[in-house]
Amino acid sequence: MKRELNTDEIFEALGHRQRRHVLDVLLNCDGATTVSELANKTSSKTDRQVDRIKTGLLHSHLPRLEGMGIVEFDRDDGTVTPTAAVTDLEPFFELIDC
Repeated sequence: MKRELNTDEIFEALGHRQRRHVLDVLLNCDGATTVSELANKTSSKTDRQVDRIKTGLLHSHLPRLEGMGIVEFDRDDGTVTPTAAVTDLEPFFELIDC
């Protein structure tokens, strides 16, 4: 059963640019992806910057999104799987610029 996001969760999920980029990627992919793929797809930066983004995803953004029930994050194999709740955020991407 899909749990709907409340207003505070929606604003928190969309409240950081990096999370918006991750959510945009997840909305447009089929199934699971890896943390490394997310870091590379959300940045066209140098290897050092991609590593910083990956660290932020691992320690901040993905745990927050997982806590809200938006993603399932398997730390052991580094996979991120969007849940049905990610679709609650889709209409907002028409209104905002990632």
